[in-house]
Amino acid sequence: MDVGVWMRAEILAHKLEAREEENPEQAWNLSRWPTRLSVREQHRLFVASDGAWRGYFTLSAEGLYSPNDVSAAFTLLFDSRSWTPIEPVPAKHFRGFTYKVPDPVPVRDESDPTNA
Repeated sequence: MDVGVWMRAEILAHKLEAREEENPEQAWNLSRWPTRLSVREQHRLFVASDGAWRGYFTLSAEGLYSPNDVSAAFTLLFDSRSWTPIEPVPAKHFRGFTYKVPDPVPVRDESDPTNA
């Protein structure tokens, strides 16, 4: 199952910088748990930023719950090294999360002759 969130560009850049750190695990907090993530399968966290869907991270099979955090008690975990950029798809700014994410069409590498 896939879930999408909106991140400011500087937040996405920070998450991507973590790929070079000793511990590349990153987190995204939510006010409620996406119930569709409860099914055991591979999940992806799609990211929209600067007016478009940009790519996705593979989510960890585990999440966190912090009952003392009344505004964002649920935390999705992901390995920042799993970032997969996609062809940008226009997106309007939204809050929370959505299940309406784009198809994961990989970014075309113009330097790769097999992409002709």
